[in-house]
Amino acid sequence: MVHPLDGFDVQGVNIKCFDENGSGFFRFSPITVVIGKNNSGKSTVVDILDICTDLKKKAANHTSQQRSGAAIAIDLRQELTEDMLALGFRKGTRGGHIQNDHFEFGTANFLGQLISSRITYRGGTELLSIPDLSGFSERQKGEISQYFLKCCDWSLDHHALLRVAAERSVSPETSTPPKPEPTGSGVTNLIRHFINSDSQPRDVVEVELLSDLNRIYAGDSAFTSIVCQENEGAKTWEIFLREDGKSDVRLSESGSSLQSAFIILSFLRLVPLLQNVDWTRLILVVEEPENNLHPALLRRLLEFLAMKREELGFSLVMTTHSPVCIDWATRREDAGIVHVKRDGDRSVCENVMDYEGNMQILDDLDVRGSDLLQSNGIIWVEGPSDRIYIKTWIDLMSDGALIEGAHYSFMYYGGKVLSHFQALPESELSPLLSMVTVNRNVAIVMDSDRKMKPGSTRKPAIRINDTKRRVRDEIDNHGGMVWITAGKEIENYIPQSVWQILVGADFDLAHEFVDIPKDPRVEAVKSAKVALAHKVAPLITRDSIANHLDLTAKVEELITHIRRWNAID
Repeated sequence: MVHPLDGFDVQGVNIKCFDENGSGFFRFSPITVVIGKNNSGKSTVVDILDICTDLKKKAANHTSQQRSGAAIAIDLRQELTEDMLALGFRKGTRGGHIQNDHFEFGTANFLGQLISSRITYRGGTELLSIPDLSGFSERQKGEISQYFLKCCDWSLDHHALLRVAAERSVSPETSTPPKPEPTGSGVTNLIRHFINSDSQPRDVVEVELLSDLNRIYAGDSAFTSIVCQENEGAKTWEIFLREDGKSDVRLSESGSSLQSAFIILSFLRLVPLLQNVDWTRLILVVEEPENNLHPALLRRLLEFLAMKREELGFSLVMTTHSPVCIDWATRREDAGIVHVKRDGDRSVCENVMDYEGNMQILDDLDVRGSDLLQSNGIIWVEGPSDRIYIKTWIDLMSDGALIEGAHYSFMYYGGKVLSHFQALPESELSPLLSMVTVNRNVAIVMDSDRKMKPGSTRKPAIRINDTKRRVRDEIDNHGGMVWITAGKEIENYIPQSVWQILVGADFDLAHEFVDIPKDPRVEAVKSAKVALAHKVAPLITRDSIANHLDLTAKVEELITHIRRWNAID
């Protein structure tokens, strides 16, 4: 389904934070998520869209949004379509410096080529760029340029923009004609009007809006009715929500979460009907939908809005700095991200098209992995015994300041299964599972698996297999940490003094490449590596691991990465 924002790039000039050089061209998608820090200019992107819905009128009337008194302008860049070309190169017209049918000439030479134009604060249109005309005579160039000016298609003229503000609430209201505002003011009268007026179908509130609300709150609440009643003493109207077994709840006195969701759903369900809006000409803007909503509720709301958009054909625009919204948008083919960034005293916009762009968003917003996965980085290890040892070392050397599940988490790649993993974005090598898709902050610990030849006194060659070398290089390039054990495997980092406590004072480690778990005396304690780790870990002290192989240096390096993941100095 074609959406009303399809087919053109836009930029604002001299509008608030966008200076005379413009915001930079950006394109809207069926679902557009506008990302940026607070005060970066996300709302100004919506203002640009609002101006575009009636360019020739609104560009002249938005003087309050002018930057330093300079004239506002909107630039559009479009690919020339047959409909656009027909506006300038008229079908059935001949003459002038174009000998054959003008429309046939226009489509043969310019279909699909780019044209950019500007609407000024006076409502005039000027061309900024047109297709290459070097192959035509000077007279033809002049005539063709005039036709191009007529081709400019302000495709959002007479569309409706419906805006829900970031700060929103519901209050009791005296009876007035319903005129809902982006802040939620007027929503009470909107509900009153639909329930009590014979000009509107009350089922839209009592059945459809109620169903929408219960869909969003599934598992949290189950509302049985929406009621609007008059407070006789105050002569105001109030929205009440009912649940089985509970007294009626005044919406104005309920939590901000419920008010916020109710306003968004009311705007979507009722306002287009009240204003008799063509859905395919509607642009619904929800600023910061995450406000007051917990992540599970937010995800249900986002999925509901996306479902209704696909069903009805409107365009959905959301401004946000929520990692939940970012994560959600990157997984949808119908969603695009516009990143708004500060550049000195101005702002610039760009579409995020790839993995690196998403990384820049996360860095710009100081988003950490905990916002997505409840941890700020992942340490990939072969199995659970590695986790037990590494967690113990982190606890000892950070004095307990770094907490698993908050500052970092472990994930297992399972030995030889490592060959199925990569540290590249998922799209770059699709047969393999991407570690950085799970979490962009990555460390990996791999056993070297180096062994001493029987009877040899020389250390084995420093060589690891092809899979480990590939993963090492990928993570190095990504800026993560790679730790390949100095000994054969993780158990070789446990010093001899600890093993002697566990299995006997005569236990002797000849070198760091001994297969410790296979030693008969160790197997007699615990044959399973995880059970063995649980026995060993309580015996490890900070002093016992000091200066043992490269353990201290590697744990300190790992702690440095974890602190960086969490922005801890």
